[in-house]
Amino acid sequence: MDRPVLLLNSSEEVLRVIDWRRAIRLLFQNKAVIPYTKTDTYDIESTQGRFSLPRVLRLVDYVHTPFKNSNPTRRNVFNRDRWTCQYCGSKSKLTLDHVHPRSRGGDSSWTNLVAACESCNCKKSNHTPKECGMPLIRKPFKPTVVQMHLARLDPKIIQEWKDWFPDCEIRKMRA
Repeated sequence: MDRPVLLLNSSEEVLRVIDWRRAIRLLFQNKAVIPYTKTDTYDIESTQGRFSLPRVLRLVDYVHTPFKNSNPTRRNVFNRDRWTCQYCGSKSKLTLDHVHPRSRGGDSSWTNLVAACESCNCKKSNHTPKECGMPLIRKPFKPTVVQMHLARLDPKIIQEWKDWFPDCEIRKMRA
């Protein structure tokens, strides 16, 4: 049963996505409440009957979140790129590709790494996308912590939560 719940800080900024079990614990411990605006709910069956769980929760107390820098690991890059080759759109046999090849001074940063299928990676070899006529579907970018959480979710769920995100967050995920 996969029922993600969006967790907001008391200032209503997005913190993260949590599972429904953690959301119920936060509600029963009085650490979270339902936001002021109306949100959709999930129906949870229990031994005591049916429980209506909101899809968005707001913490009662403000939680200070220090700046967190996520690294461009293989899994993080694949999540950002939605497990899709950024050259042809394929979803099979993915590898990491350096847009500007390392042999030519390219680094392993968020803005230089993309997901690529084996055939596109071999075809591109140590050339730039422009040199071999392989334009990128989506320009690589450094995602925020919220975007990293969103990248793991179904786009339908993201649409349900679109009122809680700044337009730039959603636009980057759709582009």
